[in-house]
Amino acid sequence: MWCDGHLLVVVAAVVVTTVALPANIPDNLQPLIGHQVWEVSSEGGEAVLWNLVTEGHIDVLDHSGTTRKFRVAGKDKDKVIGTLRAANLTHSVIIRDLALFLKEEEGPVERRADISRSCTTTSCPVPSKNAYMTFQEIEYYLKHIGNNNPRVELRSLGKSHEGRDIWLVHIKPVTTKRGAARIAFSHMKKRSIWIEGGLHARERISPAVTLLLIDHFLNDFPQDKPFDIYIVPMANPDGYVYTWTNDRLWRKNRRDNVGRCDGVDLNRNWDAHWGVGASTQTCSEVYQGTSPFSEPETKVLSEEMTRLNNQRKFDLVLAIHSYGQVLLYPYGWTTNPAPHTEDMKRKGNVFLKAAKAHAGTVYTMVNSAGGFYYAAGATDDWAKEKLGTRYVYTLELRDKGNYGFTLPANQILSTATEVWQGLEMMIGAIAPEKTIRPN
Repeated sequence: MWCDGHLLVVVAAVVVTTVALPANIPDNLQPLIGHQVWEVSSEGGEAVLWNLVTEGHIDVLDHSGTTRKFRVAGKDKDKVIGTLRAANLTHSVIIRDLALFLKEEEGPVERRADISRSCTTTSCPVPSKNAYMTFQEIEYYLKHIGNNNPRVELRSLGKSHEGRDIWLVHIKPVTTKRGAARIAFSHMKKRSIWIEGGLHARERISPAVTLLLIDHFLNDFPQDKPFDIYIVPMANPDGYVYTWTNDRLWRKNRRDNVGRCDGVDLNRNWDAHWGVGASTQTCSEVYQGTSPFSEPETKVLSEEMTRLNNQRKFDLVLAIHSYGQVLLYPYGWTTNPAPHTEDMKRKGNVFLKAAKAHAGTVYTMVNSAGGFYYAAGATDDWAKEKLGTRYVYTLELRDKGNYGFTLPANQILSTATEVWQGLEMMIGAIAPEKTIRPN
C-alpha cells in the first residue's frame, strides 16, 4: 500500500495531528477515522491473515514481498492483536489514522466535485489525463464519442444494483474499400478483444487508464485492422460513486445484504470455482455473494461476453485492476497450469518489455495463485475456463505500494501510455498480420 520512505514525513504529521476533529475530514474519509495500517511478516502468517480476511476483520492491501500490509478498523484491533499474538506474530503500525493520512495525501484538488475542467454540463470531449473523473463525467465522455464517432457503438449492457448503466464501448474497424481489401487479402482473420475496467471501486486508476485506452484505439491503432475492440471502462459504477461520496476505500458493489455489511466482491462472483479464495461473510472484502452471478453487474458482463464469444472467440481478455505492477495469468483457484500457459507467458513478456520502454516502469508476470494469492470466481478464470480464450490476463497497474489505491492523478497519463505501448505490442504478437498481395 503506502510504504517506507514516502511515509516517514506524512506518518509523523498524522501522529501529531490525531487530535484533529472529525469535522475536518471529508465525507468519503469519515468511515476511515481510527483505521490503521499494520505490517506483519508473511512468513508463517499467511493462513492467519487469510482467516482474518474471510472473517471481515482486516483488509490486506499489499500481497508482494515478504511482509503484508493490512487495514484494521478500531473495532477489530483487539481481535486482530489477540489472533496475531496467539500465532506468535508481531506487527508494526505503519499509519496511525488512515483518514488523516489520506486527507493529507489526496489534498483538496483530488476531492473537488467538478474534477475535470474539460467537461461542460453535458459533454466530456476527451478523457482526463491529469484528474480522476466522476462517474457522471465518464458517462458524458462515453456518450460524446458514441454520438460523434462512427466507429463507436455505445450500448448499456444493463443496470447496476442501484440502477446505473454499465456501458460497453464497441470500437469497430473501418468499412472502406481499402479496409475491406486489406481484410480480404490477409491471413489475419477478424479478431475480438475484451477489456474490463473498474470492477473494484477504489481502484480509480483502472477506469482512468481504460478510458485513455479507448482514446488510443480510436486515434493510434490502425483503423483498417480487422479488430473489434470491446471495452467496459466502468464495471462497478455504484461502488465507484460511493468512493466519492461515502468511503474512499470501498471495494465491493453496493448490494444491500439486509441488515448485514453491504456489498459483494464482484471479482469473486463469477462462475469459475466459485468460493475458492473468497468468503461467505458479508463483512469480508472478498465476500463472494449468495451464488455465482448473484450480482447484476457480473451477470450482464458474463452474458454479453458469452454472446460475443459465441459469434467469434475472443483473442484476448484483459481485466485491469490496481495495484502492484503485475501481469497475472490464470488460474487463480489452483496452481495447476491453465491451457496455453506458455503462450500466455511469451506474449506477456512482450507486454512487459514494451511497457518498460516508456518510462522504465517494471511490471512482473506471475501466475495468479502461485505468485499472488488464491482467488477464484474472477473474470480471468471464467474467461479461460468457460469461454476458452487463449490469452487471458489481469493487469495490476501502478504503483508498487507508495500510494496504493490513491495513486496521484499526475500519474494517469504516464500509466496509460506505458499500458498502451505494452498492449499494442502484445496485440501485434497475438495476431500478427501477414498480408497476401492479390495476383
